[in-house]
Amino acid sequence: MHNTPIPDSVTVTVLVENTTNSTLRCEHGLSLLMEWRGRRILLDAGQTGLFLENTDALGLSLTELDACVLSHGHYDHAGGFGALLRQDPAARVYAQKLVFEPHLSGSGGKIHDIGVPPAVAEQRERFLLIEGMTEILSGVYLVPHNTANLAQLGAKGKLYRQAGGELLPDDFSHEQSLVLDTARGLVLFNSCSHGGAANILREAREALGKPVYAYIGGLHLKGHRNGREVCALPPAEMDELCGAFLRENVRHIYTGHCTGAPGLELLRQGLGERAHTLTTGLRFTV
Repeated sequence: MHNTPIPDSVTVTVLVENTTNSTLRCEHGLSLLMEWRGRRILLDAGQTGLFLENTDALGLSLTELDACVLSHGHYDHAGGFGALLRQDPAARVYAQKLVFEPHLSGSGGKIHDIGVPPAVAEQRERFLLIEGMTEILSGVYLVPHNTANLAQLGAKGKLYRQAGGELLPDDFSHEQSLVLDTARGLVLFNSCSHGGAANILREAREALGKPVYAYIGGLHLKGHRNGREVCALPPAEMDELCGAFLRENVRHIYTGHCTGAPGLELLRQGLGERAHTLTTGLRFTV
């Protein structure tokens, strides 16, 4: 973490996350506010309107945002947009074209809905649905997946989409990275990294022709076994993940939400001081 200004720096405030170290409330979800080159960008809105309460408590405002982005079509990232869109009649949200497709999970042994809540989906006219990589502001890109066979990861994670009445493994065609092209390299935000962090790093580097300097968001490592939280990746795959961050020379990895405490501890063991923890109310600069 940097405590003094650095050239072309990006300041990030965690408006809501699964954990908190303060009087701010938390929930299973994620919402990040970033400030860069005089622009203010909101990524995700958590599960409820709680992120707005925390914004007020932090003495911040979400008026006059330059862009709002939904990372993917799951309730714990989309749900709070209902409150934001009611509060700000002018707000529009960028999302991938298939974000409102039904999305489901088989975790816990029963398939259940984890998609965009109906109250938000009813306001789909407030969403700017895009397809392919899109520059939404100067130097600010939305980068979808182009890696083949991501449905294999969906099947492994018991995540599904519904298309034409058929239940299929999720290929994460509704997921996107938000990437800032800074002087220090790419600052990449991917809220859950369902498509695999190594794939996401490569996709951004190839799309924009620059290395990733910082990676911010969840890594989808949280699992449960015998009633306790564990890292979902076996040791060999965890080593591969840390190796990908090191090979790409990512200097800062800020993670939380779906990463889980065991996964974060293993990241710290593999990456040392490069790995940092996201928590509600944290404000940092990269």
